[in-house]
Amino acid sequence: MTAHFAIPATTFVLREIVQERLKIAYGDLTAPTVSIEPPPRPPATPANPGANQPEPAGIHLFLHHAAPNPAWRNMYEPHVSSTGHRVSRSPLAVDLHYMLAVTGADLEREVLLGLGIAALTRHGIVPRPKIASILTSITVPDPAAKLLDKLTAEPLHDSNTQPEQITISQASVDLDLSTKIWSALQSPLRPSAYFLVTTVFLDVGDSYPAPAQVEQAVVKVRPAADPASSLPLDTLSTTGTSS
Repeated sequence: MTAHFAIPATTFVLREIVQERLKIAYGDLTAPTVSIEPPPRPPATPANPGANQPEPAGIHLFLHHAAPNPAWRNMYEPHVSSTGHRVSRSPLAVDLHYMLAVTGADLEREVLLGLGIAALTRHGIVPRPKIASILTSITVPDPAAKLLDKLTAEPLHDSNTQPEQITISQASVDLDLSTKIWSALQSPLRPSAYFLVTTVFLDVGDSYPAPAQVEQAVVKVRPAADPASSLPLDTLSTTGTSS
């Protein structure tokens, strides 16, 4: 992976998964576009104070937190040799936390919430071919105008650079944490669901030392601890070398 593309590429794949589900459900109707921005704040001054303007239907897939993956971070501990020298770094793997929120003035927002949850849950393990097809479908301007235009170069679908497949699971978020998130966004509470996406690697170009192999196995046998016995301990020993 590359530290500057792995996270946005993951978000792009998730957004396309939800967008595909919306297009199927809406059919001939115009489906809302999945936004990766947080839910909008209410306007400071209404455009028409005398009219009650309904909120347009929308769906938002917002990355609100990234945390280190503890399993991969601790897998290669310790990282020092017997002489005390540092030999490697922990894999830089992160878990991504997303909020799926919907807006709207009527029950259509609940429709959108159900479709979004179904789309992400049904792709609990995102197939590598699907990731490849989504990333390769991105239209790349020539020449590239910004760094994100090179997003197609991110090999999320390559098993040689992404040791684990990307998995999506709905996270259980209590009312306290949900309230804090919405307060930080300074946005009124809307129907929402939370998802954990794991595991995204940011520096798989690094190499990690292989576990030390057993070079020699020594097996010793001694009699039972009998005070009357005059045989010394470790009388019989067998030494073998593993292959």
